Amino acid sequence: MSSTTIARTVALAASLCAMLTAVGCDRAGEPNAGPGARVAKAAVTPAALPKPPQAKYQRDLYGRLDDCVADWGFAGRCTPVPSDAPERAQGGTFFGPIYSNALRFESQLTARREAVEQGYLRQLDENPSNKAISSADVKS
Repeated sequence: MSSTTIARTVALAASLCAMLTAVGCDRAGEPNAGPGARVAKAAVTPAALPKPPQAKYQRDLYGRLDDCVADWGFAGRCTPVPSDAPERAQGGTFFGPIYSNALRFESQLTARREAVEQGYLRQLDENPSNKAISSADVKS
């Protein structure tokens, strides 16, 4: 490199440093307009985020306890349908657990893993199943 090129590069670097120092930053790290000047922040309210849809929960109805156990891993997850319940007219004798309708298979797999950990099942079946005769929304 020639001495004039080096001198020009040094001069350019020095002028850039001088400009950056003149502009500077205030204590919050925001650029200053100059010594003693403050930049007013705009009073902008961010737009509200949309609310997610309300979660919907469901419960499956089973005609036999074995079907409920096949879906959920163990009988502790299955609840007998009361004798005077309208679900009896559909042939239901057991309810499965309550789950989010968007996460049925994930809930089912979690219940089956719990059944294996507690010794109710010898091996984990990771295939989703649905032996329910119907399902119904759970009113909160």
